[in-house]
Amino acid sequence: MLNNFKSLTKLTFYEKLFLIFPIILILRPVVINIFLVFVTIILIYEVFKKKYLHILKYETWAWFFLFFISYCFFRGLFAADPIPSLKSSISLIRFLAFSLFIFLCISNIKNFKIILNFWTVILVLVCIDALIQYFLGKDIFGFSRVGGERLTGPFGDHQIVGAYLSYISVPLIFHFFSKIKNFNFNELLVLFFIYFLLFFTIALSGERLSFIIFLCSSLVIFFINLKIKNFLYLLILIGCILLSLYFFNSYFNSRIQQFFFTINDIPNSPWGRLFHSGYLVFKSNIFFGVGLKNYTIVCDTQIVDPLKDLKNIHQFCSTHPHHLYLEILSETGVIGLLLLFLTFGFFFYLIVKKIKKLRNNKLFEEYKGLLYGNILILFVYFWPIKTSGRFFTTFNGSFFWFSLGIALLITKNFYYKNK
Repeated sequence: MLNNFKSLTKLTFYEKLFLIFPIILILRPVVINIFLVFVTIILIYEVFKKKYLHILKYETWAWFFLFFISYCFFRGLFAADPIPSLKSSISLIRFLAFSLFIFLCISNIKNFKIILNFWTVILVLVCIDALIQYFLGKDIFGFSRVGGERLTGPFGDHQIVGAYLSYISVPLIFHFFSKIKNFNFNELLVLFFIYFLLFFTIALSGERLSFIIFLCSSLVIFFINLKIKNFLYLLILIGCILLSLYFFNSYFNSRIQQFFFTINDIPNSPWGRLFHSGYLVFKSNIFFGVGLKNYTIVCDTQIVDPLKDLKNIHQFCSTHPHHLYLEILSETGVIGLLLLFLTFGFFFYLIVKKIKKLRNNKLFEEYKGLLYGNILILFVYFWPIKTSGRFFTTFNGSFFWFSLGIALLITKNFYYKNK
């Protein structure tokens, strides 16, 4: 499964850009943004060559998202602080362009085996680096654990190694487990070794949401791809591992206890108070929101002395409400949320339409696990009962549009060849 890397020379320049994106994500946001701007320029060049206009006209979702960007820009003109709002609105173009670059500029998916194997090796190396940091206190780059406990691996002081591993690994796990019937014994050992390496690294990272996403996604993948008997055996094994971590790893134990303490008293927890502040900002401008990156500005102006106004006793501010829908509602209002619903509603409608047409295509069948894995990641983003990072930031946004682009790419070649 992890061989044939000499075949990297077979990849086109655009495929190599696609290949290195997981490495780009490990670098600082400024490098990610340079990469996104670069692929945006490439996309504009390719579109102006008029090679892809016949495809783009069918992608209704993309036109709705362009309308959403225009709406955010216009709203930003009247925001309390227009500059960050206008900059954030314009920067949304790079996300759309990244997905369309993957969709339009990657010629086919015949080289996907090379790319997926390369990504798997990158994930393994990140896991090893993070575990070295866990056991030795520092990783191979000299980065120490944050606060003496939190793993960061190659991300330095950014506590995002769990999110990185979970969001990239879930589609790969779905892909490889969809082919599990074709694996020999040695390949199965490698597959399960990599899975549990990811499992332990994400669990020990201390990122509770990332671990919950990874664990729940894994259970969905196992249920779909394994026989019931094997699924139950694996479920018991995972349960035993979780119990062992809970009773014999003090840090894992404390993170779980903090999680249940938060769940038992959400209104008074930091998350509950942030949700409440997001709702209050949304109420200040229900239809249009306050403008991108203006939540924290408006929230600050709403803070009052709780001794004088008990109604706002739960409100306190951050950079965002830590909830996807409250972030969108507070900054873009009901109109913005409706435009995003139309954008992604049409996207999923078209994806389902394409899947129905491609169901008997052999090459499509080979990569349908990867497609479903990326769709699963998109649904994770929209799952309402969870906290979230800022949807429109470089790191968090990149995963979403990366998965969206791959989902489009897998269905592209077959669906549009007769258009």
